[in-house]
Amino acid sequence: MQDLLSELVNILKENNPEFEIYASYDAIPVRSKSQKLFVVVSQEHIKLSNSAYDGQKTISSFTADFRISVLVPMITPCERILEFFYSRIVPPMHRTGCMLHEMQADAPGVDVKLQKLVYSGLFRLRGLYVPEIPEVTE
Repeated sequence: MQDLLSELVNILKENNPEFEIYASYDAIPVRSKSQKLFVVVSQEHIKLSNSAYDGQKTISSFTADFRISVLVPMITPCERILEFFYSRIVPPMHRTGCMLHEMQADAPGVDVKLQKLVYSGLFRLRGLYVPEIPEVTE
C-alpha cells in the first residue's frame, strides 16, 4: 500500500517529464523547487475493508484518496491552471484507474507562505490488496 503514492508520482513524471512532481512530505526544501510550476501528490485517506481469506492469502478491498495540487506563480491566469490540470494531470490519473472524485471549481487557493496559487483535485482509487507475507524459514 505504501508504494501507491510513489507509483502515482512516477506515472505523472513519465507523462510530464518537463515539470517537477513531488510526493508530499518529501525532504526537498521548497526553495529548491521550481519557481514556475510544480505538482505535489499527497495521500489523504486509505481504507481497507471486506477482507476475505482464500486458504492461502488474505484479500482486502481498498479505497485510497490522493490529492494532486498544482502550484503556480500568483500571476498565472486561472484558465491556464485549469488547462494544465485537465490536459496533463487528469488523463494519466484516469489511465491508472484513479477517478476524479472532487474538484475545486471556483478560483484556486493561495499558499501565502510560498506565494503560489494552488489548484487541486481529489482522486479516488479502488482495488484489491493482497499483502505479500514473507516466507518464514527455520
